[in-house]
Amino acid sequence: MIQFYKPNAKLTGSACSFWSNFDGSVMVSLIKQAAPPGKNPFASNKDNPHKRVIAKLNPTEVGGIIDSIESGREWSNFHNSDNQQLQLKFTTYEAAGKKGFSLSIYRQDKADSTNKVSFAIGFTFPEARYLKEFLIYALRKNFDKEHEEFKKKQKEKFKEAARAKRKSVQEDSQLGPTTETDDDDLW
Repeated sequence: MIQFYKPNAKLTGSACSFWSNFDGSVMVSLIKQAAPPGKNPFASNKDNPHKRVIAKLNPTEVGGIIDSIESGREWSNFHNSDNQQLQLKFTTYEAAGKKGFSLSIYRQDKADSTNKVSFAIGFTFPEARYLKEFLIYALRKNFDKEHEEFKKKQKEKFKEAARAKRKSVQEDSQLGPTTETDDDDLW
């Protein structure tokens, strides 16, 4: 897991976490700032569904963010569920003389279209590099997991084929020797 905390005096800061999930996906969470910088400016919004968003990224989406960091191209995608729609975007930014990248997630409730909220956080170039390395690590971890599962399935197939062959040989040996005879030999 990696985390970025960006509180500010205007209380418009964000906290962001990325972590690798058990199923090979990468999760991202953004939390709005609740208190002035200092001790725990995000703590009271941690469990508030109106002040926090969580998105599950598949490996292709992770690759899109990596590509954006490497190339400066914008990456965006939509997620739809029964309850909400998310628009995710990772792109370059320049504000107040600072350059870097930004991640934004716009969430709209499907039952109540007036229930909308946006989340955003900026990354300096060094932070983006750190994020890129984590995302590459998460992809590699997923590839390794998939490779191990493939090897396990192949090993099971091999064992099953060997068991079937042994069973066939045993059945043949229980039948005893067979000799082929021609009808002319019998008379």
